[in-house]
Amino acid sequence: MNLGNPHSISKSDSINNTSAPNRFLSQRAQVTLVIVLLIAFTLWNMPQPILLSDQETRQLLTLGPLPEPPLDPTNRWSGNAQAANFGHDLFFSTSLSLNNSVSCATCHKPELYFTDGRDIAMGLALGDRHTQGVLNAAHHKWFHWDGSEDSLWSQALHPFESANEMGLTRAQVIEKIASNPDFLSQYQGIFGPLPQVNSSTPQESDAIDRAFSNVGKAIAAYERTLITEPSPFDQWLEQLRQGNAQPTNSFNASAIRGAKLFVGRANCIECHNGPLFSDDQFHMIGVPLANNDLPTDRGRINGVVELHVDPFNTAGKYSDDPNGTRAKITLATQSEPDQWGQFRTPSLRNVANTAPYMHQGQLNTLEQVIAFYSTLDGAISLDHHSESVLKPLQLSPQESRDLLVFLQSLSGKIANSN
Repeated sequence: MNLGNPHSISKSDSINNTSAPNRFLSQRAQVTLVIVLLIAFTLWNMPQPILLSDQETRQLLTLGPLPEPPLDPTNRWSGNAQAANFGHDLFFSTSLSLNNSVSCATCHKPELYFTDGRDIAMGLALGDRHTQGVLNAAHHKWFHWDGSEDSLWSQALHPFESANEMGLTRAQVIEKIASNPDFLSQYQGIFGPLPQVNSSTPQESDAIDRAFSNVGKAIAAYERTLITEPSPFDQWLEQLRQGNAQPTNSFNASAIRGAKLFVGRANCIECHNGPLFSDDQFHMIGVPLANNDLPTDRGRINGVVELHVDPFNTAGKYSDDPNGTRAKITLATQSEPDQWGQFRTPSLRNVANTAPYMHQGQLNTLEQVIAFYSTLDGAISLDHHSESVLKPLQLSPQESRDLLVFLQSLSGKIANSN
């Protein structure tokens, strides 16, 4: 600093005086940079919109809503409220079993979405297959894993005569109804006089068989009322139908990604299609058995044989529409070698509430089901009988989680469980 000249300014003073504006500009730049970085970070972490192609949208819209259960022309009482009330009482009564301990509700518990939570059904004794649920069952074309029954009322009859389930004869069922004043009154109020079980003449046998079929028709009238309310997926689907594919509180982004997988790369919709999420057809997917043995259950190939010899099929004389479309389909159905080991595609509605899975209940969780389809580890291939359409999906962990979330969204509340 030059003290001798008050007007002179040193070089260092000049630099210090001009650095203030530069510092101000530098601070503004730093603040701006921080703001830009914050905006970029926020945008990077924002959920990206999930776009559905036109094809994905069209396919998803075919999966709902589930319509009202159809009336069954082979059962003239299928929509009769009085028959449904009688069927309800029969469904929950243990008196219609050999030792008065087993009812339809033994394997179809309302609190378990009308399943039993077991791998193999247990009535009077251990059965052969996993229990299938009866919710929304009126929409099915075939019943039991092997399709050995072709109506809701004929499937309701089978457990009565099964030694592993309720263990009665047809005549014993009628006798038990006759000995119960309430059952007798309800039966006669709907179907007319109950036959006497006191001879083995052809006429008496026919009357007993007809009365027995009426028991099945009453139970089927009740089972037709067992439906579920719209699921989170159904609610989102209605939104999609209005052109809005955005997530909701009950159907989030993960569920939408799972839905895209379901109709897209995973191609689950190949077999699980329509509002019931089932093609109602029969497939051999090669899922390994719980004991790792080779399968011995012949499935559909035996089911067709049993279907044709069943006096209570829809083409028989106890059907209320023996010449109708349903009966013609039954008569035209033939047993083929490729049906060996095939089982009916189950509905995926309420699937998260109906563990375990597969025809022997050999997969305990949905995670295990997804893992099997992802890898096909342990899959059984019996020559040409396995599904050629089935290939390992090779799902990533995120894709597996998304598919799981989607499947969990298919459950709706039970509309009538009383």
